[in-house]
Amino acid sequence: MRILVSGAGIAGPVLAYWLTRHGFCVTVVERAPTPRRTGGHAVDLFRPAMDISEKMGVLPRVEERATGTRRMTVHQEGARRPVEVDLSKIFGAASGRHAEIMRDDLSEIYYDATRDDVEYVFGDSIETLSPDGEVRFENAAPRRFDLVVGADGLHSNVRRLVFGDESRFSAFIGAYLGVLTLPNVSGLDGELLLHVGVGRTAGMYGARHLGDARALLLFRSGHELDHHRDVARQKELLRGAFAGMHPDVDRWLDELDRTPAFYFDSITQLHMDTWSRGRVTLVGDAGYGPGPAVGGSTSLAVV
Repeated sequence: MRILVSGAGIAGPVLAYWLTRHGFCVTVVERAPTPRRTGGHAVDLFRPAMDISEKMGVLPRVEERATGTRRMTVHQEGARRPVEVDLSKIFGAASGRHAEIMRDDLSEIYYDATRDDVEYVFGDSIETLSPDGEVRFENAAPRRFDLVVGADGLHSNVRRLVFGDESRFSAFIGAYLGVLTLPNVSGLDGELLLHVGVGRTAGMYGARHLGDARALLLFRSGHELDHHRDVARQKELLRGAFAGMHPDVDRWLDELDRTPAFYFDSITQLHMDTWSRGRVTLVGDAGYGPGPAVGGSTSLAVV
């Protein structure tokens, strides 16, 4: 049985690993030209995802690449003193087994666990899907598959082709998230530095094995903003939302035009009555992700 998986992020390689172990012939197609190995932001793996990673034999690498963030310093706008938080106690209460890891590190680990047994096709994407299983690609020759799995994220191409436009299923929940890579100008080591105000939160953190850091910018909006695929507009929105918050945040915003890696999106959730139709099914954020910054989507993608 030949199975095509669209997406080589988290859900795609994990699914490919288990399908291959059960005797299926798996191809993974990924729009990016190469495996993602730089950039990305921190994600959480909770007990179910940690248990699966252990069964895949990759848990030592996951733990080795964990960010090592142990404490959080919170500066609230208008407050005289910061609040120190022991993150290990919070995560320990939420899950008996937990690791925070950069998303692209995790994607690389799962890719390395499957690349010898799975056919990966980078730099291509599905163009059309027919009911009989014929798949036409943007670049490669057409091929026929018994099953097609969309593991291609919140803005899934497979979901659009088979189930219709994203607007039919997505619900904006009132906020936006930006993440940028920048020099570790605050010298953070095992610490998340957070500035919190009304309707906006800015943070910066690093990882033990990285020489740079990530700034996370989260703000509320009463309505959806026009920004789709307009990076200049996205950066303008962040500057406007966080102007004058704190000198730390001003320094992070100064890096927007120099950052080598930038992410921005609305926080939306998907509501679908079904994840399967004919020969096609959806997994991870393509079908049931709770949304960026909501929490749990990476563990759901693994499970």
